[in-house]
Amino acid sequence: MSVLFSSCNVTVEEPINEGNFLPPYLWPYVRTLYLRDECPDLFAMTNPHRKLKFATDPLLCGTIPAQFLRDALRSMPLLRSVHLTACTLDMHGIGWDSIAAILSAPQLRSFTLGTYLLSPREAPSDRTCTDALAPITTFRFDQPDLHASLLDYPAQQDTLAFVLPRLHSFLESLFLPSEVAPVAVLSQTQWPRLREFSLTGEFDLSVGYPTPLASLFSGMSGLRILNLTLALPLGVSRKRLMLWPEGHESRLPWPDLESLTLSFPDPEDRIFAHLPPSLRRLSLRCTPHHCLRLWEYMEYYYYDSPILYSSEMLEILTKISAPLLDHLQLEYLVDSAEDDLLRCIVDKFPNVGFLEVQRFQTSLHESVPVATVAQRLSGLHSLHTLRAHLQPARSMPVRTTPRTMEEFSEIQRYYAERVAALYPVAAALGSILPQPGIRLWLLQREDCGATWKFFGLVNKTDVVPGTHVEHSPADGSRIKVCDFS
Repeated sequence: MSVLFSSCNVTVEEPINEGNFLPPYLWPYVRTLYLRDECPDLFAMTNPHRKLKFATDPLLCGTIPAQFLRDALRSMPLLRSVHLTACTLDMHGIGWDSIAAILSAPQLRSFTLGTYLLSPREAPSDRTCTDALAPITTFRFDQPDLHASLLDYPAQQDTLAFVLPRLHSFLESLFLPSEVAPVAVLSQTQWPRLREFSLTGEFDLSVGYPTPLASLFSGMSGLRILNLTLALPLGVSRKRLMLWPEGHESRLPWPDLESLTLSFPDPEDRIFAHLPPSLRRLSLRCTPHHCLRLWEYMEYYYYDSPILYSSEMLEILTKISAPLLDHLQLEYLVDSAEDDLLRCIVDKFPNVGFLEVQRFQTSLHESVPVATVAQRLSGLHSLHTLRAHLQPARSMPVRTTPRTMEEFSEIQRYYAERVAALYPVAAALGSILPQPGIRLWLLQREDCGATWKFFGLVNKTDVVPGTHVEHSPADGSRIKVCDFS
């Protein structure tokens, strides 16, 4: 029983009570609880004329009653983790009373809030919150789809400003949407146990981010993982994302950093010359990924994508001293320095085992030097996984649902050509790269977005000139490229 029911899922379609919740005889065994909100009022904000069934406020969920939840969670002695997720792309909030019922369960150590708005109507205060919060070590607020809408409900930022200082001495992992991050609390508080911090979303100037940006993390000296996956609205310079601009006296806030993700890195950022030798993972990326901004322009037209040229990326990498680096992700626009950039990767980071290279050409008519790229990367003797976007993708023939057989046939031909184009690239890479058993992924443009396609274990002895590498049809052979991950 203790193993079978240690992790439980509850789908919530009406206010939870003892009759539709987990049977009480299972409560002593539950360690991880997933609450999946599918209440009928999920779309009340989209359709204001729709009659509410359980909620009294169209913005706040009416199926997670605080008192029952408080009593139930406190009766689960082994409970360590709660995941509360709303199954909607619409604005749907959870009130503070329900949040407090979860966070005050004394045995709780991890809390994840997914897709909800966090107490969007009113922030708690010392007067309204009388319960002591549990010593939470992991706090995750995920909001992957409604980034711009978060700014319309500033009470969320105030709620986080109330909660996080009460957890600061316990937190080890903290994940926040950038639009509602309480910047004053983050920058003015000491976080003695924090090892992982992630800030994801739009970099909106109204939030009040400090300059230099590194001062936001000045109290997080123990960080091992820092993830800044930040999109730039049009009109906002990428220099606002610089951690250590020229002219600012500073020092490296995180001497033991092991993983760093930065969006739209700037060659003038002094942080690169001061990264610690402990660094093992580095991602210098665009947010959203440049392929999405390029191929799905109407979906991302309100974001800028100041992607670096390969010469600028080279300037950054030459400043970094990271002998232990084994995971590297890069996005860049090709110029005359690409060959030097690839040589630099091999020379400076010989222990890289995972490499992702998304290269983009300024013209669809330029030849793609697949063999040259493979030859340069052949010096990475520890390489076991390569994700590569090497060839340009021509425009989609039809942007809407096909209305005629001719349009349908044109789309079918387009996909056949796109898929067929990947096989010789995989074969060329596999025939040159000497690393045994390398796992190869190539980027495939889709009718909506992009995916990484897995081409299996490429062994040099299995690939000879004229032989195509087979795409693996097995589950897990495709990875969707997401905006902020």
